[in-house]
Amino acid sequence: MLSQLLVFVIGFLFGNLHKHTFDPVFRTLIALPIGWALFGICATAVYSVYFTAVSQMVFLVVLALTTLALLFANITQGSLSRDSILLGGAGLLLLTAACFFVNLLRIVTMAPDSSYLARFGQNIGLGNYEGSRMVFSMWGPLVPFMHSITNLLDQKLYWQYQPVLSLNLVALVFYTLYTIIREQKSILQSCVAATALVSLMALSNMFLFSSFYIHTNILSALYLYLFVFALVKMTEQPGTAYELLALLSLIAFSMLRLEAPLLAIVILLVARLWQGWSYINRLKLIVPFVVLFVAWYARLYFLLPETPDLLTPKIVIEMILALVGFGLFAVLSGWKILDPIVKRTPFVTLIVLALLGIILTLIKPDHMLKSLESIVRNILVPRELVSGDWGLTWYVIFFLATELYFAHRDAAERATERHWMFTMLVTYLLVVYNLAYFREPYHTGPNDSSNRLVLQALPLVLLYLSKLRFAHF
Repeated sequence: MLSQLLVFVIGFLFGNLHKHTFDPVFRTLIALPIGWALFGICATAVYSVYFTAVSQMVFLVVLALTTLALLFANITQGSLSRDSILLGGAGLLLLTAACFFVNLLRIVTMAPDSSYLARFGQNIGLGNYEGSRMVFSMWGPLVPFMHSITNLLDQKLYWQYQPVLSLNLVALVFYTLYTIIREQKSILQSCVAATALVSLMALSNMFLFSSFYIHTNILSALYLYLFVFALVKMTEQPGTAYELLALLSLIAFSMLRLEAPLLAIVILLVARLWQGWSYINRLKLIVPFVVLFVAWYARLYFLLPETPDLLTPKIVIEMILALVGFGLFAVLSGWKILDPIVKRTPFVTLIVLALLGIILTLIKPDHMLKSLESIVRNILVPRELVSGDWGLTWYVIFFLATELYFAHRDAAERATERHWMFTMLVTYLLVVYNLAYFREPYHTGPNDSSNRLVLQALPLVLLYLSKLRFAHF
């Protein structure tokens, strides 16, 4: 519990620097995920440079210095007022209550992947270089680094963060949906609508299972949602607050799964930043992301074991080339000669991914069609059969999306916002489908990789629904 309270303080100090942009509830809700994001960035920086038995102590020093720097910034800017201290204290009390509740439940769900994450992560904390390198060829570094503090907590398994962050995700999605719907409806109607939408996620069997499942699923959903929500708010409230929130969420999301940086690049390509943002604002988000992950993959090339699992040295080089290419495109996007292409980037990205899906299907028809069938069965087949354990969740979502879309047509600005979010969801699914070509075919069942990737996108689907006008609600 103490570790999560300390991480909360770090995230709260960051959010409090932007108290004039983030309202008190939102500041409190993003504190824990942003704290863990800063935790992961500090750990990645330390272990990339210095990986020995004393690296953990160096990391703790870096984390303490980061906390002191944020505290000093709060003091010098006058952000650490009496109200902020009371708000932070209230957040700590709520987090303490959530931790006690989770400890009382004592529910942990594990699979072989969970054991690998936990064990390899513990080896990182102990400075066991050879005993931990394999994990970096299987997942991103954030969750293993979270497990690396297990020895400091005097535990054999660090599991409490998973259900606590799941509760954080539910609360965050509820509040953000409420604030969006509140622009259109009364307080009571907004509460009911937000509760109904969040229930589709929180009460589904797949989400409940993942809430206690030690893996990257819930964390990926949390950071992906925060990233996209920040992108939406950046067009409404320009400034550094949401820019930094988007950047930290983007980095944390990309540090969770091996394919996450590719998904992040695709989302950035279809986002409104190519039309609605200035050239400088695009670079402020994209360049730090590209530089950080090119440096990480360059280090990872020498960190991988001789017989890696999924991430091989060849794939590492391909990832570096993809990141460099994306970064160059962002830098060159300011040229007038490229303006026609830049303005059509979302449409071009969608078409390219669709054509790529067709080509990959023609090359491996049995492989790809089996994967497509598994995705559809996981989403739509009832629980009694072999499925993704979603029940009627997606049927209700499809019905609501259809009803809300045709119920009311609104302003062009809101329609444009909905359009890019819908495009983002479609391209996300296309990437999930295309990734099947490079691995074993997807299969049916809640533990399938495609099913977990769909789970990551579910909060975004709810965000899209909230952007539709509740005309008949």
